[in-house]
Amino acid sequence: MARLIVLFSLLIPVVQLLIDSNFSQLTLSIESLSRGLESKTNIIYTEDKQPLDIYAQISQTLKHNPSILLSHNVTQLISSTINPTKPLLMILLQLDPNKTLQIFELFPVEMQRADFLIVGSANAANWLNLLSTLWQLGYPNVLIFNSSQSTTANDQLFTSDSFPNQRLQSSSIDHYLWARRHWFDNLRGWKVRVGLYNNPPRTLVFPEHDLYGGYALLMLKEFLCHRNAKFVPKLTTNFTVYSPTDCLQMLRSNHCDLCGDLFAYNTNYSFTDSYMYLYANILIPNAKPKSKNFYISAPMQLKTWLLVIIYVLLISGFISFIVWLQRGRFEFGKQLLQILSSLISGSLQLSEIQGRIHYILFIVIALGGLICSTYYLAFLKTILSTGLYEPQINSFEELVRQNISFIVGDYDKTVLKSYDFPDILWNITRVVPYDFITKHRRVFDPNYAYLAHSDRLLLFSFQQQYMMKPRMRPLPIDIMHSLPGFPMRREWLLKFKLSEALLNCFNSGLMQKLAADTNRQTIHIGYLSLMPSERYETQPLALDYFAMPLKILCSGLGLAFICFLYAGDTLFMLAACGCDWVTPTQKATKYPICPLELSHLSSDRESIVMASDLSLSKDLWPYTTIGDRGEIRSKSDKRRQRTQGETATAATFMLIS
Repeated sequence: MARLIVLFSLLIPVVQLLIDSNFSQLTLSIESLSRGLESKTNIIYTEDKQPLDIYAQISQTLKHNPSILLSHNVTQLISSTINPTKPLLMILLQLDPNKTLQIFELFPVEMQRADFLIVGSANAANWLNLLSTLWQLGYPNVLIFNSSQSTTANDQLFTSDSFPNQRLQSSSIDHYLWARRHWFDNLRGWKVRVGLYNNPPRTLVFPEHDLYGGYALLMLKEFLCHRNAKFVPKLTTNFTVYSPTDCLQMLRSNHCDLCGDLFAYNTNYSFTDSYMYLYANILIPNAKPKSKNFYISAPMQLKTWLLVIIYVLLISGFISFIVWLQRGRFEFGKQLLQILSSLISGSLQLSEIQGRIHYILFIVIALGGLICSTYYLAFLKTILSTGLYEPQINSFEELVRQNISFIVGDYDKTVLKSYDFPDILWNITRVVPYDFITKHRRVFDPNYAYLAHSDRLLLFSFQQQYMMKPRMRPLPIDIMHSLPGFPMRREWLLKFKLSEALLNCFNSGLMQKLAADTNRQTIHIGYLSLMPSERYETQPLALDYFAMPLKILCSGLGLAFICFLYAGDTLFMLAACGCDWVTPTQKATKYPICPLELSHLSSDRESIVMASDLSLSKDLWPYTTIGDRGEIRSKSDKRRQRTQGETATAATFMLIS
């Protein structure tokens, strides 16, 4: 018994020495690892059964870095890692393996980039099982410190071999710092399942031709090829059209590892870091050509008549003012009638103005009329060759006023709700299937408005590059701004490596080059077609093409009918008073003068000659009449004058119309 007491007393210092040695090795490892990672914050967590004096020694070792010391409070531990300072070193001391896994499952996704030092004592099989499980949860940066007393100082640190090999490997601080940067250099044919559908220019999927393009998908394929991973496409149910909801459903059901398209960031999924800035606009139709009826109604507009009135009043007043200076009479009414007569059919008479002013005024008016008429002819030629268009839509209110339906898909509606979509546009927003959107957007149906991001707008501009006037254009107001990224499973290990690859592509300009190549490839394979130019495009004649000539023809026939009624009314009045219309070949013995013609004679003038006193030859009587001043006129001349007047009146009405 005495010998046992003596032996036990000799072993106590040895055991204490081993414990102190392990603890000293642990503090040295923590200090070297923290210095190598350049960590800003260290979180130390342990169960309540562990001695608290370990905090003091570790804090003394890491005095150059702040340390957050937590004890058996999981809730406080999780809350401390919501917005961690990168890089972050967490030290989990003497934990049960099951308890360790429960803590890792509660961590936010951002903690997958942190480094973990797990301290405990277990055999190699248990450590390998723990490492494999943590890698499956998305935590590759794990270093194990085996505090078993049976291990030596060189066999206390362990980590995993390069992915996808899951093999426990003895390590050191320098080896771990090198290995954490090269976990995924060679994935040795590791399969990566990618959910795919068509969404040019980001994704372009034609499995029958083994074509998987688009600038986003090409970057992803090049990244996997560089890491020696195998690209495995997983097509959505309706992959021919934009179907993001199906791809996200595949992520939730673990049928794919990530989607090959760029999505707007949201908190429901894990996303790569975004280095692109995309804005969304509403693709609206350009201003439509005005109806042909506008060319008929244009002269009837109020502005046109106001300009004519201003012109008449200005010229009449100016001429009246000159006549008043020369003759002392202000004859505004007479000049107004002369100007109106010159506008309708006659020439401008300036006989009342004498001297050089007559010629100066005539030259000024003639030159002014020449300039105005030339300008008008040039303007008329321009509008007839290019056409007139309705006012452009430049605001949300004008878009709502035009009542153009804004069609979106179910996923687009969800995104717009989260990005503060304007309330005024919900009244015209319609949720339709994506195949309906694709069908109408391919031909730029102007009856609808479409959602388009900035990268897709470049494709639409490329599609309309040969049109004389683009059919669609973006509304010059951004409705949302987003930072897109690849959505993926929460546990996918290549998230941060892919984020670095996207940053390099963006900085080098490769992303823009791939987007431009995809625009041409989209047209080349026939997914979209270039819109033909209008000058070579044959379209069926619409009803509007025949409406304007028909209206003008009916207007001309109506005016001619009115002139015909006027001439017929004159003949009827001649017949009613008993006058005969005698042709030059007819002979008669008695030719009375028509009372209608005599009614124009002035009764108070001595020059009136009664018909009975006229000494006219009987052969000349059928062809003569008395004028308003008593002169003898030929009836044929009077008929010719009346016919010319009626023709001039009809021509004037036609010209005005």
